Amino acid sequence: MTDPFIIKLCSGKVAFEVKSKNKVKLDLTSFSEELATLMNMKVRVSLPVILILEGDDGRSITIYPSGRLLLRKFPTEESAKLATLLLSPKLYSSVSNGTSG
Repeated sequence: MTDPFIIKLCSGKVAFEVKSKNKVKLDLTSFSEELATLMNMKVRVSLPVILILEGDDGRSITIYPSGRLLLRKFPTEESAKLATLLLSPKLYSSVSNGTSG
């Protein structure tokens, strides 16, 4: 199974950056509450151009319409990847998520 995204430490080393391998265009306001519930976070900002989810533990996830994510205060790349895997069916649903042979 290959992931529908690429994850790396951002250049400022303060967040993990995730980019979709395929072109996506998300309507962030239409499912902001659903994503917040899924991640057990609160919606901090919900605009057509940016969605920011924030957890009680200080972690935050910034989502852009292009499917780009910034995950802040995630302690390891593995923890950021797990969060992205939870989000990916909602964000990258046009991508095959390993269901093929």
